[in-house]
Amino acid sequence: MFIKELSVENYRNYQSAEVSFSENQNLIFGENAQGKTNLIEAVFYLSCLKTFRGKSDSDAIKTGEKEAKIRGVFKAYGRDIEIKCDILSSGRRLFVNGIRENKPSNHIGLIKTVVFSPNDLLLIKEGPSLRRRFLNIAISQLRPGYIKALSEHNKIIESKRKILRMEDKVPYIDFYDVLNEKLSKCGAVIIRERGRFIEELSKIAFETGLKISGGRENLSFSYKPPSSVENFNDDNLENILYEHLKRRRDAEFASEMCLVGAHRDDFEVFINGESARDFGSQGQIRSSVLAIKVAEHEILKRDSGEAPILLLDDVLSELDPSRRSFLINDIHRGQTIITGCDPSMFDELRQGKIFTVKAGSVVNEKRNN
Repeated sequence: MFIKELSVENYRNYQSAEVSFSENQNLIFGENAQGKTNLIEAVFYLSCLKTFRGKSDSDAIKTGEKEAKIRGVFKAYGRDIEIKCDILSSGRRLFVNGIRENKPSNHIGLIKTVVFSPNDLLLIKEGPSLRRRFLNIAISQLRPGYIKALSEHNKIIESKRKILRMEDKVPYIDFYDVLNEKLSKCGAVIIRERGRFIEELSKIAFETGLKISGGRENLSFSYKPPSSVENFNDDNLENILYEHLKRRRDAEFASEMCLVGAHRDDFEVFINGESARDFGSQGQIRSSVLAIKVAEHEILKRDSGEAPILLLDDVLSELDPSRRSFLINDIHRGQTIITGCDPSMFDELRQGKIFTVKAGSVVNEKRNN
């Protein structure tokens, strides 16, 4: 699958812009703070209905304007798909082929994307919230039921936190128990899907890691579910979570914190049997994250039968020439859209289009054959 056309209006620093992409490789070139990332963020938004920079949707609206508009024409599954999204401070309006779509879960996963940004290089070293966000974005494009479970889980956690912050919790104990029962159901779905995804990710990243490192680095992964869960594939997982929630109720009341749930899991990466977070060099960390992203791309490709769109946001400057060439050219994939500041880094670009961005405008376009 690939994006053919993108247009934005009042989006970030763009008043309006239109881009016609190559179905192969695309370079968006320009100095910092000119709007390169905003274009690939718009592509990602049409796919996942969120920004990959983790900010509020309303932040995407150009200063002084009431709404932003994004439109993309994609080629996928043998047909053209037009996706339009109006972003307002109060929400969004989504249209697929001219028809209003009110349920995000019906849309996410239609167009699959993998984004690799400098923030992803922190994936191994930083705290578990960043790794959970990575899992959420990837799995949401694979399993519609996961999105529903995740949304429900987050709402329940927020309701529990409101009760925990109350001075008098006694009147809400029965309701608190009902919330825990619901939390165990959606939590079981989330934990099971995350565990299975990590298993598949580990197999592919292992092979990719060997290629990147010339056979020197053996990557492995370990999913770390919430306490009390020994096997994420346990048929009795929902009940295990519920019983643990009941046992921890007094501790949650005392600490005023939600101590049990899918928001407490994590995964760890190992290089040659040692923790990458504790012992990995900077080069090894970057190779490991690169392998993770390539594996994510391959999983999405296997699931849909078509390669997802690969978005590389100013990440090539963080990689040495061999890793950079590997990422751009040495893996069979579909469309790639790359942003960067230094044109010399794109000597490996063999075919596609190059765009120049300046002050929120696409000022030049040329084809590289």
